[in-house]
Amino acid sequence: MKSKVIIIGGGPTGLMAAYLLSQKKFDVTLYDRKPTFGRKFLLAGRGGLNITHSECREKFLEKYGNSAKIFEPILNNFSQNKLMSFCEMLGEKTFIGSSGRVFPKSFKSSPLLRSWLSKLKNQDVKMITNHDWVGWEDNKLIFKTGIKRITVDAEITLLALGGLSWPKLGSDGSWMKILEKYNIEVSKIQPANCGFFVKWSNIFKNRFAGFPLKAVELSFKNKKIKGEFIITTEGIEGGIIYSFSSILRDNINEMGSTEITIDLKPDFTIEKIKELLLKPRLKLTITNYLRKTLKLSEVAIGLLMELKNKGGTNNHEMSNLAYVIKNYKITLDKPFSIERCISTSGGISFNSINEDFMLVNKPNTYVAGEMLDWEAPTGGYLLQACISNGAFVANNIINKKRQNK
Repeated sequence: MKSKVIIIGGGPTGLMAAYLLSQKKFDVTLYDRKPTFGRKFLLAGRGGLNITHSECREKFLEKYGNSAKIFEPILNNFSQNKLMSFCEMLGEKTFIGSSGRVFPKSFKSSPLLRSWLSKLKNQDVKMITNHDWVGWEDNKLIFKTGIKRITVDAEITLLALGGLSWPKLGSDGSWMKILEKYNIEVSKIQPANCGFFVKWSNIFKNRFAGFPLKAVELSFKNKKIKGEFIITTEGIEGGIIYSFSSILRDNINEMGSTEITIDLKPDFTIEKIKELLLKPRLKLTITNYLRKTLKLSEVAIGLLMELKNKGGTNNHEMSNLAYVIKNYKITLDKPFSIERCISTSGGISFNSINEDFMLVNKPNTYVAGEMLDWEAPTGGYLLQACISNGAFVANNIINKKRQNK
């Protein structure tokens, strides 16, 4: 007789677990509260689906910070190469971009998702939508669909309900109150891979909101990264801001606000900039002079004018533009709200699960993915971890069944 597995959550974590379990002839039913599966996965591919990263395992694991040891066996079980092979099996060959990031050749998530769901259907996975999980009753799962309450018996349950980012797509964190009733430790959910509020002048934000600031270097404490980010009406987001978001958020939690340093011309030394700025201005405006002399972008020049207009620097610093260009300061007030961040940190404590990712206080109930207390930057690390975690838990369930035979 087939073992019955209920998977709640139709994102990449749940989809991967469903694929592997159904391959091994488990009776798998996949539930989602929304009318369709993989909504956040589709959103991730809106600008080009970054499925994973090609860097070496050691560097890859570093991106998981304090959770690196936890993710080492997970990634050993389902590696970057295995994920690329899985995509190819689904009909989507991958390629490695110049930055080392890995993308499907179509650059989209929709063909991958369609093929994935088709495989599940062919492997007899029952896929049920518009069913909202609301907890347990007499150890049975309770779902709401419309005005109905449905009771489902499950031999094994896998919760893959996601974090709190983009709650309109399904993962709103309502599972926290359910689990807390069973004394399952859930740490505070916070924004991750997020932007930050900055008090721009009206002149600056009206002129430059939506513009990228490219080819700069951001430094904070002992960390430096070259890249780009976006100016918004409320602050900054994207690119290298996401890479720093966890340490910036934690510093703001401690200090109330924080300050980052931007090198607007990282490939030039301060001496080189000083030398170029010795060229006579003639009748050029300061804006045209900086553009012609240093080839600064309009946004970078706008930032320099923003400092001057807001009185954010003294006369000595403005006369020494080279210093300002190499050490431009931006004060960040707080992270953007969880509703608009890419992912979240916090969630179910690893103290609440065993080595197989089964809840200690709820036997035969497993958890995986973003609902656990970890975080990772964008660039393929987040998606790889979620998919690999689904595969890892599925294999644990399969192995446990073999052992019990």
